[in-house]
Amino acid sequence: MFKKSLIAVAVLGATAFSVQAADVTMYGKVDLGLQYKTSEVTVGDNTMVDEDTFSMENGRNSASRFGIKGSEDLGNGMKVSFQLENGFKADSGEFKTSGKLFDRQATVALSSDFGTLTMGRVGGIGSGAGFDLVYGYGDAFDGGSGDVLGLLQSARYDNMVTYQTPKFAGLQATVQYSFNESSTNTNREGSSAVNRYASTALTGNFGALNTVLAYEFQNYQSFGEGARGEDGHIVYLGGNYDCGFAKTFVMGQYFKGIQGSGANALASMVKGAGAKLTSFDTDFDKGVKGFGAHLGTIVPISNGDLTVGAYYVDGTAETSKTDVEERDFDYMGLATKYEYRLSKRTSVYLAAGYYKATLDATTKAGEVEEKVGEVFTGLTHAF
Repeated sequence: MFKKSLIAVAVLGATAFSVQAADVTMYGKVDLGLQYKTSEVTVGDNTMVDEDTFSMENGRNSASRFGIKGSEDLGNGMKVSFQLENGFKADSGEFKTSGKLFDRQATVALSSDFGTLTMGRVGGIGSGAGFDLVYGYGDAFDGGSGDVLGLLQSARYDNMVTYQTPKFAGLQATVQYSFNESSTNTNREGSSAVNRYASTALTGNFGALNTVLAYEFQNYQSFGEGARGEDGHIVYLGGNYDCGFAKTFVMGQYFKGIQGSGANALASMVKGAGAKLTSFDTDFDKGVKGFGAHLGTIVPISNGDLTVGAYYVDGTAETSKTDVEERDFDYMGLATKYEYRLSKRTSVYLAAGYYKATLDATTKAGEVEEKVGEVFTGLTHAF
């Protein structure tokens, strides 16, 4: 009996040592709330949409998620780590992305004194996800608030390789390359039959001042079904400054040839349910070109934070087709949110937002204008 007890203690001790060495953590966040939204879409002099809605919404403050992450010290200054993260809809229990268990992130990384190499599915530097270098530095809302979408963003990509240098005098460089943005495209990775992505960023941390300069390149497939004529480019310059009583964020961007999710997000702002505008990817095959700007601030009040921000985007939807006219558009958004911390892991929030988007008239179509206002409140709990 004594011998069996010793064996049990030894096994438990080895297991505990193994878990400690692996340093595995399960974590997550649940966010649910209620939203009132009013929408109006006009095409020329005709009102196509005029509706008010009141609904339960998931992830208005922060996306609901669960994940597992861990690391192991390999010695000699080397460490291996992993992170698997799923996004889900807390109001229904469904996966947020059909067909992907770990849609938010699935990576393994090796770190040393020479930097960190990460491989797998992760957000681009301009996505507000993953490394979150652009919007984490330059956007008070970290990429928009509610239906106020903010500036153009990239997305999460499959088959990504990311390298980050060590920090030198507060500066750190990051480079990324995706061999195939989406594994649903089964053509050969790295070939011109798939969409590829590349980016680089230089961030600076200088006490109260933090800065970012970044560039993203969308290498769209050049032949086969879904081929596109123009590659995409986005340049970002931004930062934040903490003066103690408030942290101020400023960011600007220039974009050209952006198609897919980024362009269609802009398109959705101005087409509405009844406007029946064609897809940007179909008619505007050269994507969108223009610029965007953001100014925002976070002010600590009581046991919470008040965030206020404004966005402006101006651009043109370009085409190579002779029977389609290019269309100018602009977008203006305002948002505010107060989040009060009930504990280290639980908070309540109240937010409001408004945006107006306009797609200019052409000789064949009238001006399209969408106006959206919203108020939402909810509860966020992290575990």
